[in-house]
Amino acid sequence: MAGPRARQGYTRRERIRRADMVRAHVEQFGWVCPGWQRDSHPAENLTADHVVAVGAGGREDGELRVLCRACNSARGSSMADTRAPGLDIVLVAGPPCAGKNRYISEHADPDDLILDLDALSEAMSLAGTYEFIEAHLPIVTEARDAALERLLLGSHKVRRCWVISTAPERKRRAYYRDRYGARSVVLWWPEETCLLRAMNERPPQWQEYVRRWFDRYEQDPADEVLRSWQPAGEGSGSGEDA
Repeated sequence: MAGPRARQGYTRRERIRRADMVRAHVEQFGWVCPGWQRDSHPAENLTADHVVAVGAGGREDGELRVLCRACNSARGSSMADTRAPGLDIVLVAGPPCAGKNRYISEHADPDDLILDLDALSEAMSLAGTYEFIEAHLPIVTEARDAALERLLLGSHKVRRCWVISTAPERKRRAYYRDRYGARSVVLWWPEETCLLRAMNERPPQWQEYVRRWFDRYEQDPADEVLRSWQPAGEGSGSGEDA
């Protein structure tokens, strides 16, 4: 049987990782492709490729899936333009301590889906609130991205999804707009305000997170920027969630 194809540009470690993925699949299922928008079928030319392509914002060492070459090509072509009918995705970006969770709580409906990296990280470990385990971050990020990719496929009843991300880089916010048809909202507060909230409400490292965001932030006219946003019924001195 044919082995997995090697694509020019992959590192040796990545080629080995992909070959191991195909080998494990064959040991468990035989030379069978799970199928992409078709039933599973015998296939000799199995290949492992990214669930989220690097060109679409995925990680080079991100999650892999096994498909035959034909299904993999069909998947790449169809995913580029997929939009689940009636699905609204909103990216809420901004510095740490800008009130992203609070903003969503005021605007979301009870049946909306909310993807928050902080909440996922807390749910997937024994770390406390606002504490991160660096080793978990790639896994937590892939869990969030896998949920977004699943939304694109349709066959669900989710009508709106809110994604919470600091996303200081213009290209990152543009990726959400291009890939998911998202609307990008940036909650912008002065740096000193976010630092004060971090100092009063968060672990010490959050002050560095705030400074890092302002160092990296890039403006984009495609964003909806809400400056010094206030929750309903509160004044300018209130502290907000991240």
